[in-house]
Amino acid sequence: AAVGVNFTNADGDSFIPVGGTLKDIASIDMGGLAPELKELEIITMCDIDNPMYGEKGAAYIFGPQKGADENMVRELDAGLRHLGEVLKQDLGLDLTDIPGGGAAGAMGAGMAAFFGSRLQMGIETVLDTVGFDTLAKDADCIFTGEGKIDSQSLRGKVVIGVARRAKKLGVPVIAVVGGAELGLEPAYEEGVSAVFTINRLPMELRDSAKYSRENLDFVMDNILRVLKKQVLA
Repeated sequence: AAVGVNFTNADGDSFIPVGGTLKDIASIDMGGLAPELKELEIITMCDIDNPMYGEKGAAYIFGPQKGADENMVRELDAGLRHLGEVLKQDLGLDLTDIPGGGAAGAMGAGMAAFFGSRLQMGIETVLDTVGFDTLAKDADCIFTGEGKIDSQSLRGKVVIGVARRAKKLGVPVIAVVGGAELGLEPAYEEGVSAVFTINRLPMELRDSAKYSRENLDFVMDNILRVLKKQVLA
């Protein structure tokens, strides 16, 4: 809305929609879009490939992480579905299955719809920019990590992005993470050699976060002790 896209409800009134009022969008007019934007190429980097809506979409996957309860999730997903229908109706765009459409609360879909943006995986862009394949081809081992490795990690986040590239190079990858879910076989298949969590003692996140530096140091020291012994053996 800030760049000139006009959203109107069933009464023909303009308004700025939010999550709870996506369902009220009756039409979308791009006629007032800031002309400067029409000359730009915009690339949107996404860290996941989730679709705009549905069981794997923005509301169902990320809503609960942000505090949405079951009713809120259903309402948000219904709103996104409705927005998708209006985009198809008024702009001729079908964003149902576009990878990354559900990124950042479906901002990915919004960028594609209103800015003509091309969506691509952020980790791939970063790895290409730093020349990862050249840097890593002679490496003995690669360390990577994230706060928590889980099913969402498999949808294009840093660890899996690095692992996929490293697997092609035949270089082992060790992921050092804050927490890990069970069922990581798909991660291993993608090229992760091993996963280590840094939390040494059972305690609440708010408490363990205070010791992240020490915990990371402890785990890395022990991993390197094993690697050193293997090399010297």
